[in-house]
Amino acid sequence: MSSLTAQDESIHQTGEENTWREAFYFDFVDAESGLSGFGYAGVHPNQETGDVMFALWQNDVLLARFIFCDFNIPGNIGEERLGFGPLHFRLKVPFKTWDIYFDDGCCRLDLRFEAINPAYFWASSETALAETKSHHYEQQGRYAGQVRVGGTTYNVNGVGVRDHAWGWGARAGIKCWLWASAQFSPDFAFNVFQVALADGRNIQYGYIYRGDDNLFLARARLEAEYSAKGKAPVAFGAELMGRSGEQLSATARIINAFNTSFQERNKQGYHYFCATEYLCQGQRGYGYSNFHWREDRFRPEVWTVGQEQ
Repeated sequence: MSSLTAQDESIHQTGEENTWREAFYFDFVDAESGLSGFGYAGVHPNQETGDVMFALWQNDVLLARFIFCDFNIPGNIGEERLGFGPLHFRLKVPFKTWDIYFDDGCCRLDLRFEAINPAYFWASSETALAETKSHHYEQQGRYAGQVRVGGTTYNVNGVGVRDHAWGWGARAGIKCWLWASAQFSPDFAFNVFQVALADGRNIQYGYIYRGDDNLFLARARLEAEYSAKGKAPVAFGAELMGRSGEQLSATARIINAFNTSFQERNKQGYHYFCATEYLCQGQRGYGYSNFHWREDRFRPEVWTVGQEQ
């Protein structure tokens, strides 16, 4: 599989692997209100289980959380993959518009996502994971809507990502990863994702977006800092080079870090979902970053992947 079709926005036929999964994810940051959040829903039909994770913050204060990694879902689950438990995704226009809804009785979130860039299919720039029958694409955009927590209602006008993955769940063998997504304007965004595989290979995905196409990365250097107390990331720097030769440097400050370590099915180790503020080329942007390492010796600190052009 080398390209996406509108059908890929919907569900996929279940594969034979025991850990086969299909998952949908979103994140957003609204700098004006200080709100940020993310949500994930994934099904493992061959295990008849499903997972939902959700967190909502105002700056560094956690307003709402939900984690349940043992939903009892049927092996033949179909379109319900788009919505079970308290989290629901609804496609409106393929690769352009989605609605996301969450309601657990304590927090209600109702957002619309409008894309700013073409969907980025990982296999377009690196086929290593696709060769394991694991497929993944993501897209940046604007989020608008409302969130209610208790008796307080917030309006949301933010930026973020949504993504969709399906296939064999090879995550258990991955040593570590660092994923970062930043949006500075509707015409400037970037994404970088570096992964250390169990077989010793380091692979890279990502792009620089300048208002037209996603310009694939050729090389990236990431340097991360972590809290002296606990293990949460606190900051990182990124030096990116596109295949066309464009280079940029960015610094990132972690606004908040949601810890899901040792809680997720089919994945062992430390895992943090982080609302993030970025500075790059005189502009301030926002997005999320995602840190995972299976053991402390694999924690990503200074990490270069790719080659000079």
